[in-house]
Amino acid sequence: MCGIAGLVSGRPTDLSDVFAMTRVQAHRGPDGSGHAFFGPDGAGPFASDVPAAAPPAIVALGHRRLAIIDCTEGGHQPMPYADGRYWLTYNGEIYNYRELRDELRALGRHFSSASDSEVILAAYAEWGTECFRRFNGMWALAIWDRTERCLVLSRDRFGVKPLHLGVRDGVLAFASEIKGILAHWGGSPAANPVAIHDYLAHGALNTDDATFFQGITAFPPGCHAVLRPGQSLEVRPVPFWQLDPARELDLPFDEACARFAELFRSSVQLRMRSDVPVGACLSGGLDSSSIVCAMRQQEQQSSIHTFTARFPEPQFDESRWARMAAERARAQPHFSVPTEEGYLAELGDLVWHQDEPFSTASIYAQWLVMKQARETGIPVLLDGQGADEILGGYKKFYAFHILSLARRGRLVAAGREAASVALHGDRGYLRWREGLRYMPRFLQPKLGAASDWLGPAVAAAAGDSRVQLGAPGGLRQRQVADLRQYSVPSLLRYEDRNSMAWSIESRVPFLDYRLAEFVLALPLQHKLRQGRTKALMRTALRGLVPDEILDRRDKMGFVTPQSLWMRGALGERMQQSLAAAKPRLQEWLRVDELLAAWRSAGDRQRQTMEPMLFRAGVLAHWAEKFEVRAG
Repeated sequence: MCGIAGLVSGRPTDLSDVFAMTRVQAHRGPDGSGHAFFGPDGAGPFASDVPAAAPPAIVALGHRRLAIIDCTEGGHQPMPYADGRYWLTYNGEIYNYRELRDELRALGRHFSSASDSEVILAAYAEWGTECFRRFNGMWALAIWDRTERCLVLSRDRFGVKPLHLGVRDGVLAFASEIKGILAHWGGSPAANPVAIHDYLAHGALNTDDATFFQGITAFPPGCHAVLRPGQSLEVRPVPFWQLDPARELDLPFDEACARFAELFRSSVQLRMRSDVPVGACLSGGLDSSSIVCAMRQQEQQSSIHTFTARFPEPQFDESRWARMAAERARAQPHFSVPTEEGYLAELGDLVWHQDEPFSTASIYAQWLVMKQARETGIPVLLDGQGADEILGGYKKFYAFHILSLARRGRLVAAGREAASVALHGDRGYLRWREGLRYMPRFLQPKLGAASDWLGPAVAAAAGDSRVQLGAPGGLRQRQVADLRQYSVPSLLRYEDRNSMAWSIESRVPFLDYRLAEFVLALPLQHKLRQGRTKALMRTALRGLVPDEILDRRDKMGFVTPQSLWMRGALGERMQQSLAAAKPRLQEWLRVDELLAAWRSAGDRQRQTMEPMLFRAGVLAHWAEKFEVRAG
């Protein structure tokens, strides 16, 4: 796990900015750094740790290292292979590297280290870009082929690891974090009004390859691209993997449960491969509890550390469930306590590390979990991202299913499912505001609409928005939309930045592509059954996870007391931040009108307005922190 950076030019150029790009990402890799420069006609590498000594080059690769597998100098990057023909800078882990290394050795490939990085290079030397289909893991990487004079970029299937791109003045920059590219560009970056519109109007983030910064994009997940600097710097991603929403598996429920349990255990086992200690995030919900219990099943001897955010407010505290899971797994639990005062004190750091705005304060709980793991000396954590999306775990999925039955005229079936939800389903269905943004516009309370307060540049960008949260479609199509667009991309961004801020490698077993492909293709009734979501998982893991957790009906998700905080000091801070940043925000937001509406609103109206005011306040912090201009 690391931070990567690179610069590519069509002609020999001073590319020493790569040092600044890696320096600003030092938190991603505290265990070492490296840089390599390559001239035209295959010249190089010219290695240098002094910017002033960097020669003119057409390619510069930079790296910050977090040592997880092969912690010796054998894992140093940029890494050469095949007598220096291939050079790699890479962020992530290839979990099946041992199996691939054995296969490559049988084909005559040689290895001088025990790292998965060298396996990537050998696999590319053997199979070319077809190698990415063979990887089970998370990655963002660049490979420079000195002989062919081409640069290969690639990102894992779900985009667990970030890779950003930007071209300016004839130089392509790429980096793990956006701030890496900004370190090369300098000056005040321009905002992307479409991203701001989708964020303010819908709470939607990272829904496509665009970012909040004009001219900086995300390299798409599940793709690779080949660049030849002497010919073109245009990046043309080619998919090597895609989810297929049309694929269906007709398996009996019992057989599907057995296969799920097998794949889940395999995914957890692979993600426990490490030369440093591995722990887990633990909320006390089904997903994280299942991971912790599966970890103990795989590892009978070593201590397992779990990390949980607990709240002093009883209505938000789920620590008893986390303790129950930790006790079943014979794990050593650790608890951190997010408070309003702590959030306000760390808000600036949180905004800076996230690169882009965020929609809720819940990421602060995750921030503290990662921080405590680093302080405890556990540099790798397993986490449950992706489970709700592949298993239909969100409450909205059952609502969509019932509406779909009704639209098709199956009113009796729709009524039967609605009754099952009322009798057996998650009690959270009564918290209607959680689904406000999915309701038809005419049903949304007027004070829940952001359009009243959008500034001219952002309002004009509405026509370019591709966000359609309430669009009709089957459950599988909605799951794929969440995996590709509406849920997983932003959750993975939060996860990556929060973990790497504290030099923690976070791994997500539920997004093992084998598991995701299998579950997504199963019949709907295997996932939504008798009023319960995740029916497949609840049945498959019976006996592994405590029954009390499997049968819970009151899971809240990874929440914080944001609404309570917004009635106090946090709400005041957001108002102050908006007022202070008004000159910078005027093209995006009608600050005075928003603040006036908030101050005149009653308690019930403020409940509806609170998410909008929070987002606007975070946007103000982000704009000030990165000195963003309107355009």
